Amino acid sequence: TKDLCGRLLASEDGDDWFVFCRRACLDEGERRMLCPDLLSWKSYMKKRRLTSAEIADANYQQEPVDIKGKLYSEFRTYEQLPRDAEGKLDFTAIISYTDTADTGSDDLCSIVAGIHDGEGYILDVVMTDEPMEKTEPQTAEQLYSYHVETARIESNNGGRGFARNVERLLWELYQTRSVNIEWFHQGANKHARIMTGATFVMQHLLFPSDWAQRWPRYYAAMVSYQKTGQKQHDDAPDATTGI
Repeated sequence: TKDLCGRLLASEDGDDWFVFCRRACLDEGERRMLCPDLLSWKSYMKKRRLTSAEIADANYQQEPVDIKGKLYSEFRTYEQLPRDAEGKLDFTAIISYTDTADTGSDDLCSIVAGIHDGEGYILDVVMTDEPMEKTEPQTAEQLYSYHVETARIESNNGGRGFARNVERLLWELYQTRSVNIEWFHQGANKHARIMTGATFVMQHLLFPSDWAQRWPRYYAAMVSYQKTGQKQHDDAPDATTGI
């Protein structure tokens, strides 16, 4: 979460912390409180009546609002990438999906994944709010370095020009036309699409076990995305759904 404890756990030293979590109410059915002298059942219920359930749970039950309402309940991770008998990476395809920045407050999010047995292994993420003159060469380098075969780029709000420039840079900088770049207009409602694809993301996409350290901006955007979808940066979950 974005509170102090959440930021500590998401930091580079997050694994060094021991999490000790105690709920104020241990059992509502039995009206059993952690420490009745400090907070009685009667006082606890009065406080719950005077505020929303989300705030009460965050304050007394160790269930922060952004955790209780977050869209993704879990993520699968991997320690090693799949390899064949000769030790070579065993992917049937390597693909990417890029959500370009629609407005000045948006981020570019470009994700590369390898496909193995119908599941996607996330290999790399570029997520930044830098201008296109910087993100275009970054994306070209990403596609080249990870041997991407098919790259899909949203063409909304300048995305087509972005895609053409990435294609040009691949030739000018790396002398390759091996990446099949497809640009398309994304007309679907983003939040609805993200909600619909959430189960697939949780069940069939695998992230590196250290992805919180590799891509902290992306990780924070994914773990904090809310079901409400209101006033949120959706670039990370949108690109992930695209994969």
